[in-house]
Amino acid sequence: MEADSVDRLLDQWRHERPELDVAGLGLAVRIEMLAKLLQRTTAETLSEIGLKPWEYDVLSALRRQGPPYELPATGLAKASLLTSGAMTTRIDHLEAQGLVRRTADPTDRRGVRVGLTPRGIRLVDNAIEARFAAAAQSVASLTVRDRAALEGGLRKLLLALGPKT
Repeated sequence: MEADSVDRLLDQWRHERPELDVAGLGLAVRIEMLAKLLQRTTAETLSEIGLKPWEYDVLSALRRQGPPYELPATGLAKASLLTSGAMTTRIDHLEAQGLVRRTADPTDRRGVRVGLTPRGIRLVDNAIEARFAAAAQSVASLTVRDRAALEGGLRKLLLALGPKT
């Protein structure tokens, strides 16, 4: 198998600190490097459609809800792992672009619901198609079996390390 830059990094650590087990570092560094590369690809793909990744995150969270494509603002913040203040700023920005609208929450006098506008639906649908195509292209070098094995291992790791929600 061909060596990558992480193999070379690990070899250096094996030489400099042979008493250390580098096995965990190899996996962690590869995941970190891939995350950066995939984030760059995502940003470039979405930029072609006129969206920033954070805009896509909010719009796609709403789109996944199905009709009427809305959530309480607090639920949207939670789904995006953001504070309510940060989400308010994002909603303000998207509302100014005509991509989302705010309405009073009928179940909570103090609450606000955020929903996609028709323009927001069209834009996020285009972005979703481009995003899915870019993701498929990113993993095209892997076989179906490789993808399933990698996805299973990463799922276990995410469940062990990720938020307990």
